[in-house]
Order: sequence, then structure tokens, then C-alpha cells
Amino acid sequence: MSAPARRALVLAGGGIKVAYQAGVLQVWLDEAGIDMHAATGASGGTLNLAMWSQGYTGKQIADAWRAYRPLDAASLNPRMLLHGPFCPSMMTQRGLRKRVFPGFGLNWHAIRHSTRQASFDTYNFTAHEHRPVPAAEMTEDLLASAVALPWWFDPVRIGSETYIDAVFATDANLDEAIRLGATELWVVWTVSTRGIWRGGFVNGYFQMIEAMANAGLRAALRRIEDSNAAIAAGRKGQYPHPVTVRLLAAEVPLHYLVVLRRSQVRRAVELGVRDARKWCAAHGIPVTGTATAPRNGNGSGPPPGKPAGISFHERMSGQLRVADLPPEKSPIELRLDVTITDVDRFMADPAHPAHVGGDVTCPALGERLPIRSGTVNLLVEKAVGDLRMSYDLTVTDGRGRTLRILGTKLVHRDTRLDLWRDTTTLYTTVHDLADDTEIAAGVLRLSPAGLLRQLATMRGSGRRPVGALVRFLSFFLGRLADTYLTSPARRALPVWLRHVGK
Repeated sequence: MSAPARRALVLAGGGIKVAYQAGVLQVWLDEAGIDMHAATGASGGTLNLAMWSQGYTGKQIADAWRAYRPLDAASLNPRMLLHGPFCPSMMTQRGLRKRVFPGFGLNWHAIRHSTRQASFDTYNFTAHEHRPVPAAEMTEDLLASAVALPWWFDPVRIGSETYIDAVFATDANLDEAIRLGATELWVVWTVSTRGIWRGGFVNGYFQMIEAMANAGLRAALRRIEDSNAAIAAGRKGQYPHPVTVRLLAAEVPLHYLVVLRRSQVRRAVELGVRDARKWCAAHGIPVTGTATAPRNGNGSGPPPGKPAGISFHERMSGQLRVADLPPEKSPIELRLDVTITDVDRFMADPAHPAHVGGDVTCPALGERLPIRSGTVNLLVEKAVGDLRMSYDLTVTDGRGRTLRILGTKLVHRDTRLDLWRDTTTLYTTVHDLADDTEIAAGVLRLSPAGLLRQLATMRGSGRRPVGALVRFLSFFLGRLADTYLTSPARRALPVWLRHVGK
């Protein structure tokens, strides 16, 4: 009988993209109950590793990122005013040390005395030595050095030596995980593999990191593959035992560092949750699929009192071609009252659901029909650059039939000029629920005057109603900006990654 697998997490770097990694950990560690014997972390992944080391559950790690405020890390270096391009860094580490580390609840004593086996990658620039640091030796300075990306953050002086982020040496230390005894490596990879070169200094800087990181991962996977083949052939491999790699890689729609909106980070977490559940299903790993809700800023759970919500009125009209009236069309108008009772929960839920009331007016179906039940899912991501707004309404028509009205707005990047059409055009079908037959179809639209009226009806509710409106509009406009103003980020994995973990 073969020995049980010893599993190790490999928490690769990726800047703020590792918020996605946190969502994956919620599923792997909690919902799927995967027992990890060890873990390694590099660059941004060391933040998740620090929380794991001190005993956080996967959901606690994910919640820490749901509550993360990107501007907390921003602490501009005043020396830029004097030194300009010769300044040691754009930012100091004050924001990381005073806001980010405490915001994640990092406890250095708990990390050093952890029963979990962990190794943090940093780089001793003075000695030019890549140094994996065990949890038992971890300090605030060493963790700060692990994320001290050159030019962006100050290097860290420890004694007489200078330390920086190890990203230029490794962004995923698979060899260290094997040294810790792992026979299975569970890797979360968020560094882009698109291979599309973009101009400009900032793009070029991170694309150099992508080149080194992907080349390093590719070389590590090749070493493991060759070692496994040698062992299978009865020869000595580079590693003392066969190693299985289980890799979840994704193109995360976040910049590595330049992120301003908290909602973007939350969305990355939920994408990690969603993708990890799909990944587990594809690999035959059962998960509980429990729902999650974001914590508040101090990590203590939702504050007491009525949640912050919003409501607005939407009015769309158009023509339906009805099966009973060929080839004539009938006018139709939707007057919808949309209510989001908890904006934070709405943004955290990948389905982004809202309740819909109101009525439908259509002479062919029986004039004014009150909506018995209704939902709308706003800007649900099918893929990067491909969003959906889905309406699902139930009414009873003049003949006593129960009808289901389904509408979809296709919000996707085709050209930059179709934003208005995409967000105001509702492709609609009407079904008889008795036999699920389609009895009508057509297109409804929101007019410019209707949009102005809709904006005028927006109201906040609960605690901090103005803040609820701001968060919702930031979410809505941010999703549109991500779709129309940036290149599609996600695509199929490159050939060299597709076979990993199969």
C-alpha cells in the first residue's frame, strides 16, 4: 500500500492578484477540506502564507482580502521631490507595516510558534543569496523584505545586509516544498501567462517579472517531470520520490500593484472562490459550496444594524413578436423597482442578485401585469470582457397563464463605441411555464431620458445610505471600465501549463 500523500501549498507571487489566491484557499482548505502538511510563499503570496502559518482558515484569509483597502499600502516617498527618478523607491513601507500587516491581523509570535510548516522566500541582495526563511525565524522586517519589490518599495536593512523581494529569483519555490517532504504540490498561479507585450515602463517592468516567473515555473515543472520519469524507469531522480503537481492558474483582472478600488479586490477573491469550485468539480473533489459574506474593516464580521442597501426604478420599452399574433408585434413596457438590501453582500456574491418588483404592460398578454416574483443579476462575469445582466420575471397574463419573462443585456467588449447599446438593450423572451414553450420574443430598450430618470430615483437605505450609493456606483462603473477600457485578460492556458495536474 502506498504511503499517504504529503501535500504542500505553493503560494506564488502576483502582487494584489493574490487576493484571487485567497479565494482559492477558502475552497481548498475549508470547503474541500484539503489537509496541507506544509506551505511555501513568494512575493505577494507570503502575505497569505503568514496568515496560514498563524492558524487562519481559508475563509479567514479570504475575508482579510475582502476587507483590504488598496490605498492602505500607499505611502509615497517624500524623497521623490528631491531625487526625482533617482529616488530609491516610489513608496516607503510605512503603509505596509502600519496598516496592511495589522489589517491582516498578523501576529509575529503566533507565526514563529506555529505548528504549521512554512517557508517564506526573500532575497539577500548583499550576499546575492536567495533565502527561504522558516516560520520559526519570521519577523516583521523579513516579511516586509519578502514584498519589497524594487523601485516600488524601499529595500529592507536587516543588520548590515539589504533584503528585497525574491521575485527575480523565484515566484514559486517548488523545490523548497519538495524539500519539506511534499509529494503533492498545490500551486495557485496568478502571474499572467498571456504573452502579449505592452509598451511603457510600468508594463515593461512587470512583463520582465512575468518572463522570469513563467520561465522559472516552466523549468521547475520540467525538472519534476524528468525526475518522475527517471523514478518510473527505475533510475534515480532529481527528487527522492515522485511528485504530483496540482496547479490552478488564472488570468486575474487586476493590476499587480496599481489598484484603487476595494471592490476590485473583493471581486478577485470571489473569482478565486468560483474558479476553485469549478476546478474541484473538474478534478472530482467534493466541496460544500457554502456561501460567503465579506467582513467589515476590522475583521469582526458585519456591523450591527440594518445593512446598507439601495433601490432604483428602471423603465424599458419595445416590441414583442407574439406567437398568437403572426406577423404582428405588440408593444411592451417594463416598469421595474429594483432593490438591493445589502450592497456589501451583493458585491461579494458572484451572481450579484437584486430583487425586482413592479409591473409589465403588454396588450397582447393582458395589459398591466403585476410582477409576482422577479430577480435581476447585474454584470455577472462570464469571462473577462464578457458580462451579463439577466432579468427573470414571473407574471400571470390575462388568460390566467403563468408566464416567465427572461431578458438579457449582453455587455461585452466588441468596440469601444457599443457601451450604450450593450447596457440599454434587453433581449427578451416570454415562456409559458405550463410547458416551457416560448410564446413571444423581442427587444426592449432604455432611452436616454429613461436613464436620467433612473439615476434620479436611486436611493440609499440602512446605515450610511450615501456610502451604499457610492459603493454600488463604483462597482457598476468599475465593471464597465474593466470591460471596455482594458484588454481582455483571461484566455486559455498556454500549452506548457495545460497538462499540469491532469
